[in-house]
Amino acid sequence: LREECGVSGWTLLQFVGDAVLVPAGAPHQVQTLTSTISVEQRFLSPENAIHLQNHSIHPSAATRQLHAQLDGMIFCAVQEAVRVLRGCK
Repeated sequence: LREECGVSGWTLLQFVGDAVLVPAGAPHQVQTLTSTISVEQRFLSPENAIHLQNHSIHPSAATRQLHAQLDGMIFCAVQEAVRVLRGCK
């Protein structure tokens, strides 16, 4: 990949209690050396919220999850705006 696309890889060893954050959209590969449990959390960043409109015709379960996160983000943003406005009296 480095020669073809200029992409460099990283290798890391994860120990008990360590967490690894893989940025949204970043391709990655995992090789487990022992039995493990993987926990995945889909996170919708404000910068990528606009891309949800491309999947709204036939939404998958993942898209529905991200739509729910978007609703929560909008609610929190409005809640914070009201809090700020109340403090401006």
